Amino acid sequence: MLSTYSLVFVLFVALVIVDGQTFSNCGGASDQIKLKSLAISPYPIKVPGPATFTLDVDVSENIVNPLQTKYDLVATALGFPVKIKCENCVGSCTYDDWCKACPTCPCPVNAGNQKMVIAMNFTSSIPIGSKATVKAQIDFLSATGQTGCVLMPKIEVRK
Repeated sequence: MLSTYSLVFVLFVALVIVDGQTFSNCGGASDQIKLKSLAISPYPIKVPGPATFTLDVDVSENIVNPLQTKYDLVATALGFPVKIKCENCVGSCTYDDWCKACPTCPCPVNAGNQKMVIAMNFTSSIPIGSKATVKAQIDFLSATGQTGCVLMPKIEVRK
């Protein structure tokens, strides 16, 4: 299984509603990777426990490796935001090569429509109490300057 926060790795073109959540592209219109649809099961995510993410991704051009991926994750519980630290490659981390961070994902990332099914196992080390909302922003930068960004402002997590 992938690390807890490898779930968020694609870029969103427009506003997408999934399971009552709002997702958006926080990069520019020229982003090369765009998420068309996303399903999370179970939702809300239960911690600890497994979750499956099914993504339909449109890639406008071949992405030149390595694809650096930077995660910024903030959990809000009881009204207090807490940045989820990078520990053992989980949390608000920067990965120098997406293909190493997501070994089950198609690599290299080629142009075209791709469906990705990613299974993950969430650990109990997420600082949430009994429930929390996690805000996730993921930024991408390829070896040749291809960029992208995804923002998920409200991911519901429960213990």
